[in-house]
Amino acid sequence: MKCVALTVVIMTAVLSSGPSTAYGETIKGREILGVRLGGIHSTSGLDEAFGSGSELEVYFYHGLTSSSALGISLSMHDFGKSLLPEKDLEYLGIQQTIEYSVYSLTGCLMTKADLSKKLRLSGEAGGGLYASSAEIPYGVMTSGRITYNQFGVYTGGEIWWRLTRGGLHIGLGGKWHYMWTGTDFRQVVWTYTGRDYAHFFQVTIGVSFYTD
Repeated sequence: MKCVALTVVIMTAVLSSGPSTAYGETIKGREILGVRLGGIHSTSGLDEAFGSGSELEVYFYHGLTSSSALGISLSMHDFGKSLLPEKDLEYLGIQQTIEYSVYSLTGCLMTKADLSKKLRLSGEAGGGLYASSAEIPYGVMTSGRITYNQFGVYTGGEIWWRLTRGGLHIGLGGKWHYMWTGTDFRQVVWTYTGRDYAHFFQVTIGVSFYTD
């Protein structure tokens, strides 16, 4: 919950600052396209069961006002292979190592403030569908999946550096995700952590491009 409070503070600061008369760059009516790459770390038991993993996210924002936008993101949160053989046996009934990933499709409200001509701070909050997926190898070339869909929410912030006048930026950011998973025995989170929820952090480097 400290992460949520911190993000609320960041977004409040961004909203209250408003666009600077010296540095403000409007995003009203503009589209922002981008991609983020990085890593993930769980604090809800998935770190012990699978360790830290990798992150890939593609995103799109549409500017509503000079400093706010609606956004949508498609992400793959890859936790990797199980570190707990005894849980693999409990989950599958056979001694086989699963790989665990979460795929998310989320919407958000994003706000931004320009700190200088090249530096921008943004914050966002939203939620959507999280697909919890266990990949089960059956041989060298074949595998199967067990997937459960559930809802989740997230908050995050990012700091951006403008590279060109045409709207190309690079950014460093982070998000905190929380998803409800339930207690079905085929739900990976429940079997491997004993919890009916999971939360994890992502830290990424991103590239974005503004359309005219």
